[in-house]
Amino acid sequence: MAGAIYVETYGCQMNLADSELILGHVAAHGYTTTDDPAAADVILLNTCAIREHAEERVVGRLTDLARLKARRRDLVLGMCGCMAQHHRAAVAARVPALDLVVGPDAYRRLPTLLAAARAVRADAHVPIRGGRRDDATAAASRVADVDALVDVRLDPDETYADLPSARAAGAVRAWITVMRGCDKFCTFCVVPYVRGRERSLAADAVLAQVRVAAANGAREVVFLGQTVNAYRDGDCDLAGLLCRAADVPGILRLRFTSPHPADMRPALIAAMAEVPAIAPQLHLPVQSGSDVVLTRMERGHTVADYRNLVARLRDGVPEIALSTDVIVGFPGESPADFEATCRLIEEIGYDHAFLFKYSPRTLTKAARWDDSVDEEEKGRRLAHVIALQEQISAARNRRWIGRTVEVLVEGAARRSPGCVAGKTPQFLTTVVAAAAAPGTCLTAVVTGATAHTLIASAVDAAPDDRAPRAA
Repeated sequence: MAGAIYVETYGCQMNLADSELILGHVAAHGYTTTDDPAAADVILLNTCAIREHAEERVVGRLTDLARLKARRRDLVLGMCGCMAQHHRAAVAARVPALDLVVGPDAYRRLPTLLAAARAVRADAHVPIRGGRRDDATAAASRVADVDALVDVRLDPDETYADLPSARAAGAVRAWITVMRGCDKFCTFCVVPYVRGRERSLAADAVLAQVRVAAANGAREVVFLGQTVNAYRDGDCDLAGLLCRAADVPGILRLRFTSPHPADMRPALIAAMAEVPAIAPQLHLPVQSGSDVVLTRMERGHTVADYRNLVARLRDGVPEIALSTDVIVGFPGESPADFEATCRLIEEIGYDHAFLFKYSPRTLTKAARWDDSVDEEEKGRRLAHVIALQEQISAARNRRWIGRTVEVLVEGAARRSPGCVAGKTPQFLTTVVAAAAAPGTCLTAVVTGATAHTLIASAVDAAPDDRAPRAA
C-alpha cells in the first residue's frame, strides 16, 4: 500500500537529520519521495517546539495542506517531531484533518502507523476506539476526541542506529545524529521533555554512516546532538569519535553541534587543535552574560567559566570562529543583567549569534515563574543585541579581506550570476567568482565582506586533487 511521501521540515539540524531518517526508513518499505505535496499520498510535517509561535505556524501550514484532502480523501496528513510530542492535543483539536501524530522516538514504527492511518482513511466510517483498531495500530493511542493515530512514547533505548537515511547522493554536507536527548534540564528548555534523556549511538554505527556519506559524495560531516560533547560509547568520547572519523577517506571537514560549555573537555579542544579535518569553528551557547540569570537558567557554568573556556579555545585554535545562542528578557532579567549580556557579546566578539527573546515553554520550570519583562521591553532588548551583533559580525568578516581562504563549494550563488557559494573552514558563507562543481575546494582571496558573507576571487578555479570527479 506504499505510495509517495512528502516531508516538510521545521527547526534545527537534528530535525533535518530526522527527516532524512524518516524518508530512508519508509523508502525501505516501498515509499517514494516527492517534492510536491499535491502529488503525495502521505504528507508529514516534521516540527519544532522550541520557540514561541511554532504552534501557530504549524497549525496554519497543516490547515493549508488539509485543503488537498478535499480532492484526495485517501491522503494522509501527519505531524511528527518535537511539537507532536509537546502540543499534540492542541494541534490535533485545531486541525480535524490531521490523521497521524508521531513523536521523535516512534519513527521506527512509522511504516506500520502509516498503513494503519491509510486503512482508516479508506474506511473512514470505522472510528478508532480505546487506542486499538487491530494489530497494526497496537502502538497508537487516541488524543482527546480526535480520531488521529498517535504514537509519542519516549524510548530511552532508541537511537535509530540501524535505520537507513535518505541523504541526497552527492550532497556536500551530511548531518549525522550521534546522540539523542538531553539531561541538562535548563529551566527554559523543553528538549528533555520532548526528546527524552541522553543516549549515544555506538561509535561503529556512527563511523559506518560517515563512510556511507563519503561514498555518496559528502565532503563535510556534522555530528549532531542536543549536548553533543556529552557523547560517549564505552571509552570513546566525542574527541575520539572525531579522530576516528577524520580517517575516513573523502571527508575533508568535520564539525559538531551543539556542545554544552560545561562538557567541553581538554581532550576535545586538543583534538580541534591537532586534527586538520576538525574545522576551526564552534557554536557555543552562552544564553546570558549575567551570573544571576545563568543561575536561574540552571546552565551549570558561570560567566567566568565561559570566558576561560573561550580563552582556552582561542589559545588552542587561534583561527577559531565562534557563534552562540542568547536569550533576552528571561524572567528576572534586570537592566543590569541585560547590559552584562551586551558587554559579554562585545567582549567575546562572536562571528555569528542566534538571538531570541524569552518565551515560556510548557513543562519547563521557568514557565511557572512570573514573566517579569514585558513584551515591549523584550522586543527592545532583542533589537539592541541584533544591531550590536550585526556590527560585530561585519567587523569580524572584514578582518578576512586580503586573506586567502579555502572554500568548499556547495553550489551556484543565488544572487550572483557566474559565481559559486560555499563555506570556509570557519563556516563563513563565501561567494566566489568562479565556475566549480559542488564538492570542489577552491582557493580564493577575499575581496569584500558584509555582516553575513565574504566576497572572494578564485586563485585557481580548477578542482583540487581531492575533489570528486565526474562519472
